[in-house]
This record gives sequence, structure tokens and C-alpha cells, in this order.
Amino acid sequence: MLKSILREPLVHFLVLGGLLFATWTWLAPQESAGPQAEVITLDQARLDHLQTLWTAQWKRDPSPEDLKAIIDRHLRQEVFYREALSMGLDKDDDIIRTRLAQKMEAVSSDLSLLMQPPTEEQLRAFHAARPDLFTLPRAYAFRQVLYLPAEAGDEALEATLAALRVGGEVPPDRRGKLAMPTEWALTPAQALENAFGGGFAESLSELPVGTWSGPVRSGLGLHLVLVTENQPEHLAPFEEVRDFVARQYEYYTVLDAQEQMFRELLDRYEVRFEAEGVPEAVRQEYAHP
Repeated sequence: MLKSILREPLVHFLVLGGLLFATWTWLAPQESAGPQAEVITLDQARLDHLQTLWTAQWKRDPSPEDLKAIIDRHLRQEVFYREALSMGLDKDDDIIRTRLAQKMEAVSSDLSLLMQPPTEEQLRAFHAARPDLFTLPRAYAFRQVLYLPAEAGDEALEATLAALRVGGEVPPDRRGKLAMPTEWALTPAQALENAFGGGFAESLSELPVGTWSGPVRSGLGLHLVLVTENQPEHLAPFEEVRDFVARQYEYYTVLDAQEQMFRELLDRYEVRFEAEGVPEAVRQEYAHP
């Protein structure tokens, strides 16, 4: 009976695990024996934080029993966290690596926000240097009358177009066709193409302003169109977008701070690529000087 038990794989596993744990305890007792390692402090700020998190989740204040559970869970987590670190269990863990990298990026972001608020000159210079961020696309304002393909006879279109050109109203049966508005405020060309399809927005660029024209084809059918405003692509004046410029300045300043910190820290390391398929441009970028 004893021999059969000793041959069981589970017994071997338990014995081996016990030996490994005993060996680790013998080799590294100093890592957890010092006075600092034995002290776990739960101060008022930490307890308040734990209670706030609990209240946010459960939408009520914790009872004494809940508070005991909160503290028990915190101490349990802290003990296992410290022991895991002392055993090196944080090594080669993608989740831990990602979380720590995110926290380091947050640190660099916080550092960048300690700078003085930008001056008006800095904002204007940023506005001028980044036209890609502040250029408004071509846009159109217009009125339109839609005829579905089955309704788009030449006589009907010509009669309606002639009436509109002399000040006539949009026929009642043409209003809100397919729930498509008759009146369109200034709208970017790409948004119009998404709504109408069939090259409609591009066709508007060829129409005169202030005159009913058509028919113009879209993905919906044929349209009679009165373009009331044709706004070309242009850099938005600084005064009109100053608040947006300030937000973008702050955003890109944070990105620049993170990039600068990354490059400065990277100088401490030598990057070696031992994998195949790494682009040569990447190898050159991270080559150690």
C-alpha cells in the first residue's frame, strides 16, 4: 500500500513543491525578515481611498462587516503582492509590463503639465506650424429637391427646375423625400458624400452659387440643387479656434514629453534584435551609437 502511494505522481509533485519552497525560504530569508518587509501600514488616506472605491461600486457606504472585508482583502492582496515580488513572479508578465508602462507614461504626462501655461505667441506659432490640425475642409450649404430614379422624367425635372429658377417653392411632394432634408447648412464635402453617395459632393464643386441647377446624380437619384455657399478648404483663423488650439497644444505637448522621456531613457539601453523579419529602418532607428 505504501509503495503504491509513493508511486503516485501527485505525491511526487507535493514533495517536490515542498522541497522547492523550503529551499527558497532557506536561501532568501533575509528578503522578508527585515523590519521594513514585516511592516504593512494602512494609513487613513489609503483606507479612505479603499472605502471610496467600494462606495462607488456598491452605491452605499460600507457597513462594519463590509469594512472588515475591505481591510481583509487589502491586507491579503498586500501580503501576496510583496511575496510575489520577492519570488520574482512579476518577471515576464505581459499584463504587469503593460500596466507599469502605462503608469510611466502617465508620470511623463503629469510632468509635462507642470510647465507654465502657453503664451499667446506660442499658441499662434503652434497654429501656424500645424495647418493639418486646423484646416477646414471644403464645405457646401445648399437646398436640394430629390427625384427617385423611377420619378426622374425629363419633363418633370425641367418643369420643376424652371419654376424654382423664377422663385417658385419646392413642390410639397418633394419635401423630405426619403427623409432627406431640403435645406443643408454648411457641411463638409466628405460628410455629404457619405450621406448622398454617387459622387454628389464632387458634382457640387461644379455648380454656380445662387442659381438652381441640375439634375445632379447621387446614390439616391437625381437632384435639383441651389448652392448657397461654396467654402473652399482653408486654414481656420486663429481667433475662431483659439480654445481648440490650446487643447491641441496641451495634447501634443504631452506626447512630446512622453517621446522625449522615452528617448532619454532609451539611451541607457542597448537594443538587440534577434528575431527575423525586423525592418531595416527599425534596426537603424534603434541601433546603439
